[in-house]
Amino acid sequence: MPKPIQLQDYGIRLFACRLYNHDYLWFSSYEISKLSAAWPIIHNYALTYSLGDLSYGISTETMPRYEEDLAQIPLYATPAVATQWSHTRITYNAVNTRSLRTDDAPRGINSPDLGWRRYIDPVLAVGDDLKSSLAFSCYLFTFDRRQPKGVTRLGKKGAAIRIYWDEIQDPLAIFRDRPERPTHPVNPLDISGTVKAYDPVSIPPHLILRSAAICDDWFVFARSHQVHVPKRVLDRCQG
Repeated sequence: MPKPIQLQDYGIRLFACRLYNHDYLWFSSYEISKLSAAWPIIHNYALTYSLGDLSYGISTETMPRYEEDLAQIPLYATPAVATQWSHTRITYNAVNTRSLRTDDAPRGINSPDLGWRRYIDPVLAVGDDLKSSLAFSCYLFTFDRRQPKGVTRLGKKGAAIRIYWDEIQDPLAIFRDRPERPTHPVNPLDISGTVKAYDPVSIPPHLILRSAAICDDWFVFARSHQVHVPKRVLDRCQG
């Protein structure tokens, strides 16, 4: 059985984070015809880019560069999920942005081309409401002893996100050969061991396991937290 790993010996800190969107949050979790909707699950790549302050104003690349980008970001997040949420459906008209008309579409009918978007409603939590389950929750590993920042932006419209966090002191990574269920969604590309059971959610750029039973892998246990240690984090300890 592999020996436990003291993550702090490698300059790694672990935080339990709660994220509150202070504006309508929209990203396209799926699109069917003219309907697009944001599910209450945020992909960990999007979180890592946002919390690590990496973005591209202009890019000449035709394909994403996840491996190159993630390697230079000094932190890594798990996917985030909200167990309770509410949403608003917004109707919009699709018009020609040059002519501002609707009758020059292929069908040639002068009528609005209606579409719909489902936004996740804002959550403005203060005081005792900070424990509300309306928040998105995730875990964050930092590699340069930094603390998470308190505000960021997410989604296609750059919704303001307020972040509250608690540090998990002296995080100890323990190898488990029996199935364990993390208290957070898991990116299947982060798993080093074997998945025994899972509940998948299809969300770009690839699916997320909303819940999973994982064995032969590494975890951090602290109070109610059962945190799966991503392969990308382990590489910093074993590399």
